[in-house]
Amino acid sequence: MATGGRELGRLLARRLDYRYIDKSLFQDIAKDLNVSKGTLVSFEERRRYEGYDKSAVGEEEYKKSLESLLLGTAREDNVVIIGRAAYFFLNDMKNCCHIRLVAPMDWKKNYAMENYKISPDRVQEFVKKGDETRKWFRRSICGMRFDDAHWFHLTVNMSRISIERAVELIMSASNLSG
Repeated sequence: MATGGRELGRLLARRLDYRYIDKSLFQDIAKDLNVSKGTLVSFEERRRYEGYDKSAVGEEEYKKSLESLLLGTAREDNVVIIGRAAYFFLNDMKNCCHIRLVAPMDWKKNYAMENYKISPDRVQEFVKKGDETRKWFRRSICGMRFDDAHWFHLTVNMSRISIERAVELIMSASNLSG
């Protein structure tokens, strides 16, 4: 949360002339499961806090749909996929490079205030709740080893380098610069 992943992903996709995928996959999952986008928002982001309607979306059917859509998208090649625990589902694909972005809380708060226009009095709660929700989501999808460093080819501390430099590192590490 608030590490610049979407911004970095868009820049990387543009530099490589790849397709950029993040929330558009969300629409495809909703369509595949024959539910509304709002139902998926409830399932993905709010159920930990508010509960969700298990009759509308089952955890296993969601996971199967997500896996199928991620694998299908990745097989198309030349795509940058952000989020949705893609690293877990695409772990065995040889042409994928899995990147994890990290940053300390103070940096993430500043990023959120600048880029999401979150007020200073709400930013701590915003980032913390976002981190908790994403951590919970990845744990429910990937299991207890959801945050194991071995899933990733590269971990980038965004507080140490610019987004442009991170793109260069990722391209170099994944042999995509040519």
